[in-house]
Amino acid sequence: MASRVAHGILRQGLDAEFEADETRKSRLLLEARVLREQLNEVAAEKFAQAAVIEERLSDSSGRAGLLEKSFVHRFSAASCWGQAGNFYRAIVLCDELAAHDDPPARLRERVTEYAETLRARRARWYADLVSMPAAAEP
Repeated sequence: MASRVAHGILRQGLDAEFEADETRKSRLLLEARVLREQLNEVAAEKFAQAAVIEERLSDSSGRAGLLEKSFVHRFSAASCWGQAGNFYRAIVLCDELAAHDDPPARLRERVTEYAETLRARRARWYADLVSMPAAAEP
């Protein structure tokens, strides 16, 4: 794959395997969104599978020197982990991105806002767990 630009982000140095992973990840995200709308628990599994691929795509982009593309995939991985219910991993990825010097200001802002949202959701979930009767705990 040459230095093709998709949506304004360079893709120079990325191969056919990378493109196949992007296609697989996109398919998983579409499936996950449909399942989520149907309130189907399998959606979480699909989001988690997509998150793993997004992290791999981020790492590959970073190794190719395509930092902006790496950041976009890393943030997408965080979003996928959040939708899969893994708040911890999602927040870790957001915090790593926010601490990095290079993300564009708009992306840094979105990452920070998303991490705050995840922290609030996790706090509500913790509060719900604490208020559960002891007999109802697993």
